[in-house]
Amino acid sequence: MKIKRIIAGMLAVVMCLSVTACGDKDNKEEKKTTTEATEKLPEDVKPPVKEVVETLGDFDLSDFVIESNVDPDFKVEIEGESGTYVGSTTTYNSKFLGEFSGEGFAAVSSAGASVEFEVEIADGGVYDLVFIAGGDASEKMGSVLIDGEKVTSLKINDSNNFAEYKLEKIELEEGTRKISVAYDNTGIYVDKFTISAAAAVDPALFEVSKTLSNPNASDRTKRLYSFLVDVYGKYIISGNYAAENSGVGGLESREFKELKRQFNDYPAIMGLDLIELSPSRVSHGSTSNVILHAMEWNAKGGIVTLAWHWNAPDGYLEVNDQPWWRGFYADSTNFNLGKALSGEDPEGYEKLLSDIDAIAVALKELEAMDIPILWRPLHEAGGDPKWNNPWFWWGTSGAEPYKQLWILLYDRLTNYHKIDNLIWVWNAQNVDWYPGDEYVDMISYDIYAAEHDTTTQKEIFDYIKGSTSTNKIIALSENGVIPDPDLCMTEGTRWSWFSVWSGEFTLKDAQLSDQYTPLETWQKVYSHDRVLTLSELPDLTCYPIDTEAYLANK
Repeated sequence: MKIKRIIAGMLAVVMCLSVTACGDKDNKEEKKTTTEATEKLPEDVKPPVKEVVETLGDFDLSDFVIESNVDPDFKVEIEGESGTYVGSTTTYNSKFLGEFSGEGFAAVSSAGASVEFEVEIADGGVYDLVFIAGGDASEKMGSVLIDGEKVTSLKINDSNNFAEYKLEKIELEEGTRKISVAYDNTGIYVDKFTISAAAAVDPALFEVSKTLSNPNASDRTKRLYSFLVDVYGKYIISGNYAAENSGVGGLESREFKELKRQFNDYPAIMGLDLIELSPSRVSHGSTSNVILHAMEWNAKGGIVTLAWHWNAPDGYLEVNDQPWWRGFYADSTNFNLGKALSGEDPEGYEKLLSDIDAIAVALKELEAMDIPILWRPLHEAGGDPKWNNPWFWWGTSGAEPYKQLWILLYDRLTNYHKIDNLIWVWNAQNVDWYPGDEYVDMISYDIYAAEHDTTTQKEIFDYIKGSTSTNKIIALSENGVIPDPDLCMTEGTRWSWFSVWSGEFTLKDAQLSDQYTPLETWQKVYSHDRVLTLSELPDLTCYPIDTEAYLANK
């Protein structure tokens, strides 16, 4: 059983100064919905009307700092060529990467090759590893292993010169540790290796403003965001996508039924997709119960995140011998975003607005039920930033049209349709595509790591953090492998939440899959003190908007 510590006195509850229905909006016109799904909504998924009784729940909201027993003066420096060579590793002493120290450097130049260093660790704890290294190609990776297990990647940024590569906050146990640099997808040349005591994770990295981009955000939305801000850097919130097949999904999806069977609990976040509500799919007969699934999940106290695989508008589909239902892919539509936004294709622009307006109807249903949404549209727009190959149509015209579309979508939903239940999660995968703080509440990245690679993906966390100089919550919005939560907390790669993708990344033969996330990691995650599942969420309809004021008035 998990044990969640509590700040003294947090269990007490106080009445809000204004006695209103929990989550009601002040001075807002009552929202109505007329869709069939909502009209037939079961009573048990309708939000209860109750007075606001603010409570934080059972959480330790103090800064989560890992105490270190490591001697702060500890430092060991080892020449690359003095390591133990495995495979085809050999010693070079040429200067094609510039000057080197010692008598040469270790050349790890082919698959199966590595250089290994033995280090005596007197105090188990957290260390920084620094490599003076180079490689055959920029933007390529080597692997860093501790005692034969990969812990992170060594990304080469300069293939012309030796450079310093610092891997921060790597946990090492007491004793003789074998630290290796291995070939991954490029030759790696190691001139020198240094290990020293790491500084503690700075809690200031996780201090985020509670001001949402939409000044008219609903109280319920503010309460969810307040919770996300409060637990950021202290807990990781679990999530999973739920596939929908023939209208069956959500709580009845095979993913969620299996997670409940395995762990007697659900993840805290349910991921859903508005793909089938794209007008060009509806026109071909597609239907979806995604809104009802979101309502049912909300009724259980869960958090909803919505993606939208936006099928390109009708009239721009079935190109390159591709079917209409693949219309969100770049190779399956001739819709040109740049031309639609520049005026060269006025019909395309009007269809953009029409599609957004159709999705607004679905989002208004959720707003009418006072359900806040982690809203993640236009995802993965930049594709793979290493290769500049966007795979969705909203990214193929480049960064500037994409940013214009994001701002258009934001303005249309927020200011034109007055939808106030959205927390905007930006997910373009490329720091150069960031549309601006005033249009973004959270930033995220989708990572499908190699099978059983439960490392924290720190290099990507640090990369996407550079999208803005403002501290924003950072989430792992789609993933195939779940990172090890202990490593995440130790290294400071404290993703706000993760959401495992549906299908093969969760299931194999309708049972929990170990193809990507090992079964022992699944178990560790769902029993971890610092990972929140559904049963551990507070009542988010009554979570304080201003936690400091709540505590001050107790």
